[in-house]
Amino acid sequence: MALAAAGLGLALLTGCSSGGGSSDAASGGPSSAASTTASSAPSTAAAAPAQSREQACSVVEDEFKSFIAAQSSSTAPADAAGRAELVQGIADRMDEILPKVGNDDVRSAFEDFSDSARDYAEALEDSGSATSTEATEAQTDVQSTLAKVSKVCPNG
Repeated sequence: MALAAAGLGLALLTGCSSGGGSSDAASGGPSSAASTTASSAPSTAAAAPAQSREQACSVVEDEFKSFIAAQSSSTAPADAAGRAELVQGIADRMDEILPKVGNDDVRSAFEDFSDSARDYAEALEDSGSATSTEATEAQTDVQSTLAKVSKVCPNG
């Protein structure tokens, strides 16, 4: 379930776009948000009720699909700043979804994904290039966390 959305997120993050000669990876929300990421993390004080993995994965899948559908493009922008903005948006959306997730394993996997996406957006913004060492390493971390997501939510 959540794997399908995560797969689409990975396509955005890895720059599966036919435009531009740049190999910049994907991006998140507003670039200004990338510099305020630490304060935008969700509070888990009001925890969601306990859920099975399948239920929790379904919550994330449904919410993430609606976010992706709201995006104006299914491909990543060719420029690093645009990708940083898109990746930041994905991380911000994950932070909004996480309080609804009542399964610790699923929440942990998606928290890791959100954190790595946020780090990737920051690396893109700071370096101005998806091919910089910092951005490439951050992109690898995103891919690793998506692998963790796919293990936790394999039905997608």
